[in-house]
Amino acid sequence: MKCYCLMVLACLAAVAAAEEYYSGKFDNVDTHRVINNDRLLEKYTKCILNKAETGCPQDALELKKVFQEALETTCAKCSPQQQVKIKDTLGYLCKKKRHVFDEILAKIDPDQKYRAAFEAKFGKLEGCPST
Repeated sequence: MKCYCLMVLACLAAVAAAEEYYSGKFDNVDTHRVINNDRLLEKYTKCILNKAETGCPQDALELKKVFQEALETTCAKCSPQQQVKIKDTLGYLCKKKRHVFDEILAKIDPDQKYRAAFEAKFGKLEGCPST
């Protein structure tokens, strides 16, 4: 009986720990490949900006579900790996496709009220203007 109780507690602890972070389902997506592919980047951008109702890549739909919350909470539910990925992806997007970066930021943070908190946590994005 003790063994069973310990197994149940271990399972509950594992589930609780797993819920601390966003899904790691897309942690290994090559975001640089997406950014460098104009057609694919356009699909992602249209989906994230609510300009497309159909044809959104599954990855973009998943991102769209958590984007606003992650921004507002300064990525409180992001795993350490996701935090590295986010900083790398946003920095790369800013450098390579600045107009897309600006368009997304204008939509999700028009008053730039989350930018300072982001930079305090992740550091300034290389090649991007600060607040």
